[in-house]
Amino acid sequence: GSDWKIYVKNFERAFQDMSAVTSIKFDNLNTSENTKFYYTFKGMSSLTELDVSNFDTSNATNMRHMFHGCSSLTSINIPDSVTTIGSYAFSECFSLKINCEAASKPTGWSSYWNYSNRPVKWGYSE
Repeated sequence: GSDWKIYVKNFERAFQDMSAVTSIKFDNLNTSENTKFYYTFKGMSSLTELDVSNFDTSNATNMRHMFHGCSSLTSINIPDSVTTIGSYAFSECFSLKINCEAASKPTGWSSYWNYSNRPVKWGYSE
């Protein structure tokens, strides 16, 4: 079995501009100590599948532009545990539909978190 876990303390620019990547799956990843998600997936224009439901963003201080330019990504599910989303997080995500477990925008989310005005479904559950 897979008993190992990877601890990541800084996801800043981790996958930036990897424009040929179409899918990323995160298993056994612990992001609880991570404070920076700035530009993590920026410019991943071919990305169509991404599951970040296991991300622990409770200590995140910077999530600006996290998904900026993920123009092929069609949907993302944001769990209740995400209490912070920075400015322009979904800019230039032209195909994206955002599903949020929260009933409404949490107070810790930037006023400009959805700057591109992508459709949002609040109170989403699978």
